[in-house]
Amino acid sequence: MQADTRSVIVLGGGAAGLAAAGSLAAAGHAVTLIEARDRLGGRIDTRQPPGWPVAIERGAEFIHGRPPETWDLLREAGLAACDVTSEHWIFSAGHLRRRPEIWDEADELLSRLGQMSGRDRSFAEFLTDTPVDVSPLARTMATMYVEGFNAADAARISVESLVAEEAAGQAIEGDRLFRVVDGYGGIVAYLEQKLRSAGGTLHLGTVATEVSWRSGTVSVQTTNATGLSRPFTADVALIALPLGVLQATGGAGSVRFQPELTAKRTAYEKLVMGTVVKVVLRFREPFWQAADEDLGFFHDPAGWFPTWWTALPRRASMLTAWAGGPAAERLATSDQGQIVGRALEDLDRMFAGHRPVERLLEAAEVCDWQRDPFTRGAYSYIAAGGMDGPALLAAPLEDTLFFAGEATHPGMSGTVAGALASGLRAAREITGLRTKPR
Repeated sequence: MQADTRSVIVLGGGAAGLAAAGSLAAAGHAVTLIEARDRLGGRIDTRQPPGWPVAIERGAEFIHGRPPETWDLLREAGLAACDVTSEHWIFSAGHLRRRPEIWDEADELLSRLGQMSGRDRSFAEFLTDTPVDVSPLARTMATMYVEGFNAADAARISVESLVAEEAAGQAIEGDRLFRVVDGYGGIVAYLEQKLRSAGGTLHLGTVATEVSWRSGTVSVQTTNATGLSRPFTADVALIALPLGVLQATGGAGSVRFQPELTAKRTAYEKLVMGTVVKVVLRFREPFWQAADEDLGFFHDPAGWFPTWWTALPRRASMLTAWAGGPAAERLATSDQGQIVGRALEDLDRMFAGHRPVERLLEAAEVCDWQRDPFTRGAYSYIAAGGMDGPALLAAPLEDTLFFAGEATHPGMSGTVAGALASGLRAAREITGLRTKPR
């Protein structure tokens, strides 16, 4: 039997959904993509407000290493990327400075992750079980890295997942960082153009509220901004919704499945939607260059925002503050004004000679993904003992419901590359379906 073409609903217009929809449409399937927001991209959200010298990346910003899923797409779209690999400075003992010995100690500590035997455990348990032969600051920086990079709680994140993440990173030069020169939005625009050119249909501002399904048929009930309800039907559906939305049991943005996805409950228990608060600040002058004109990344372990970076290699009077995991959760009850104020507190402490920094501030953009009803968090991570979670989440149901998204990727969860790869994988699963015997 030959592979059969089908009508497909793709639920979610982020990187995974777009990559899958374009591939499916190009293979001859009748594709309808449904996206709740009035824009595509999901957690890719590039904006260029008036007065900002460089595009603001509210969501995804960096390319970690050279994953082929991302770089092949950049070449295909004719988009440029620049290397932003830089030294990391630390604010400690009242000074912002390079501390290479601290990073060496932290790396040594993290290198022991792969030496752990027995049951999987959390990173916090690993620290407890590891002899104290590195400085307290190095242990703090290692924890800050794990929590900040993975948007995770050290008391929950799996050590085995961190080992797998490191192995995947080594295969793609994951210690190098790049940015898409004009922003990740260029990738979204290119994927949209590919989908439209292949005959796909897009419905933006269309919120899915219920998915009714049985083997061989799917119906998705939706509403739009005016309250108008509309059903969509297809042979199969590709669910490319964020983990936080799939785990939601009610409220704005949640989707009800009929029958319920009982087969996915174990996956939901093994995966966690991480939290991030990101603030992009524009100033009248780049006062931080007094420390070093090539300052790229710097860290304040005691700050509201443990990680900061500049716009390098572009020279722009912009800083980005990043809080992930527990650091983001500490800001959960703060309003936007308070969040900006706390970022400025950190800067006042680190750059005391330019106090008050607030007088130099021109504009601020707060990006709090945990408050977004269509995301309910930043990106996923694997809980201790949950290494089979991504595979369980990715598994199709009755050749009718298929699943994509960064949370379904075992080695690159939390990344655009992981989302793209998962979408292409799900598209192959659908295209590879055989005509069922009658």
